[in-house]
Amino acid sequence: MMSCPNLNALVWQHLFRNARRRPFVWKSGRSIVPNGNSFSTETKEIVIPNYIPRGPTDILEALASTVKRDPTAPHFKFHDDPYLIPASNHAKRTYALAQEAGRKAANWIKHEHAELFQHRNAEPFIQAFAPAEKLTETTPITEDLLKKYIHTAQVANAIHVYGKLDSAAISPETRQSFLEFVAFYNEDDQLNQDFVEERWFKSGMKGKDQIRQTWKNNGLAEAVFNSMERKTPEAYCALICGMAKHGKAVGAWEYYNQMLAEGFAPNLTTYNSIFKIAGIVREDAEHQIRLIDETLRNMVHAGIKPNVRTLNSILESISRIPIYRVAREKSLQVLSDFKSIGVKPSLGSYYFLLKIFCREKGPINNILVGIVNRLEYEMPPLQDLHDVAFFAEAMRVCNYHLEDVQLAKRLHDLLCLPQNQALIGDSYKESIYYRCFLLLLTRAEGPEALMEMYRHLVPNIYTPEQSVFEAVVKSVAECSAVHYVPELWSDAVYMDMGERESILEVLLEALASGSGPDSNTVSDKDDVDPVLATARAITAHVDNFLKVAEEKNRPTSLRWTGSMLGNLAKLFLQYGDVASANAIIIKVHTLKNQLSSFFPVATLNKFYESCIERQDSAMALMAIDYAVEMGYDESSSMAKQAREQLKLDERQQEKLNSILGSTSTTSEES
Repeated sequence: MMSCPNLNALVWQHLFRNARRRPFVWKSGRSIVPNGNSFSTETKEIVIPNYIPRGPTDILEALASTVKRDPTAPHFKFHDDPYLIPASNHAKRTYALAQEAGRKAANWIKHEHAELFQHRNAEPFIQAFAPAEKLTETTPITEDLLKKYIHTAQVANAIHVYGKLDSAAISPETRQSFLEFVAFYNEDDQLNQDFVEERWFKSGMKGKDQIRQTWKNNGLAEAVFNSMERKTPEAYCALICGMAKHGKAVGAWEYYNQMLAEGFAPNLTTYNSIFKIAGIVREDAEHQIRLIDETLRNMVHAGIKPNVRTLNSILESISRIPIYRVAREKSLQVLSDFKSIGVKPSLGSYYFLLKIFCREKGPINNILVGIVNRLEYEMPPLQDLHDVAFFAEAMRVCNYHLEDVQLAKRLHDLLCLPQNQALIGDSYKESIYYRCFLLLLTRAEGPEALMEMYRHLVPNIYTPEQSVFEAVVKSVAECSAVHYVPELWSDAVYMDMGERESILEVLLEALASGSGPDSNTVSDKDDVDPVLATARAITAHVDNFLKVAEEKNRPTSLRWTGSMLGNLAKLFLQYGDVASANAIIIKVHTLKNQLSSFFPVATLNKFYESCIERQDSAMALMAIDYAVEMGYDESSSMAKQAREQLKLDERQQEKLNSILGSTSTTSEES
């Protein structure tokens, strides 16, 4: 569309006439827009805010803060597909490890066939994404190549190049860097930081607070150190820190004393390493405290100010002191001393305080209440590796030590803050946290509050272990909240727990704990009560599972038990489902020599009374036969009642006479 030149001319003419009567006002290089037909003389000053320093990821953090975790969605590491979303713990572990194995395979192909991945589309180029260069016979071995491998953390290649280089040709600075490098990594290539699943799942197999010695005795690090003509303080520090990191506590302590004898002053990192191993090199509590005090005095004389990692290392050693009173008094003294020099505790410090004050067999201590009060006022930033262990340990204390559900809820509210969600740690610590939280709720909360939190967590955020799921079902049953059991059965099937005998036992016991059909639940005569439908579904599920296992000759630990069948029969009688109750008694009669427990005599009596009311002679005789087989005292009275109140044909009369004869013979023999 073409503009009209006459219209443009009229607009400019109007603006020019108004400008002659009332001039434009410019401020900061911009004209003030007029109001109405004339321009305003009022000026508004543009205020430029002060510069605020921003980090490279501040915009991403601001965007991430607007997105909250969706409990109905799976973890981001799983594919958001209904057929690929795992629900059970086994499936989550398998899917996560399988996906990581795929990334490992792709990474292996990238490095093995580096010639196929030489394109450089990124600008600027990111060296970490490029395949690693291979060492060949034609590769020139230089000190610069060794420095490159040290810088890129390629341990195997760096060790190979160091072995090829002439020792005299390596500069002292490069030798020191190489010593620090091999001591830190213990001569092993480290797993890529992106491959965390295997490391996370392995962490659950390690012993509690166990320090394993993985240091390579008389290895390359010690050889490099011994090859130095002039031992420097930096060389001692590198070797001591490496040994302490990899569990060689005695060796680190010996080199530390040798360093002091040479007149060298350790650096702060070395002192922190010595504090960490104090509980290992000195087993007696008094000697441990003396070692800590002596090392602190050495720091003061050397003019080295401790930091929060020093505090955490000292508290870690104190937490290993077996005497509660000594550990408690020393930890409070250390906290007071560090507070006086301006060192504030981190979450890792609080973690070790909980381990000191809230021991399994120690007296009850409410130190966690004060810690939570302080964290609600000010949350310290992430400063130490042990910071991510605080929330799991704190929830464990709430559950097993204090049994304080209100404190646990306050702790959970702290964790749910957007900036704190990463502090829960790896999958193993996350499982401990939610396990303790749910177990505490099962004991301290009603079914409504329990199920509200259960629905929020299960199954995407947390998949309960078998013991936790059983505790949830028992808690619901104790409160007679039977209407929640159908939902729990659905979750059990979804989480691959539907074939576990103990799970079925508690579910059926919970179903049978009700008082019968609820008139408010079923609105139409054709509708089926959810509780009754769940009982039928469990029966069909177990029967189908056992049938498939038998057809495929597959061993299984799942079997019908007398208590399971008893709860089913009791529930069917409550809801007037006579056909299903009869089917259960037939199953009991068929499997009576295979059941691992007895059919409850109270339920058998109730079923027998139902048979008398219905004049069902066949099922009544079957119940009497089972009672005689199991040796129940009620069998004789049941048989006599059947003769008096049931209309028996000749064959049934003969069978009843044989039962009465066997019971009388048994009583005479006894």
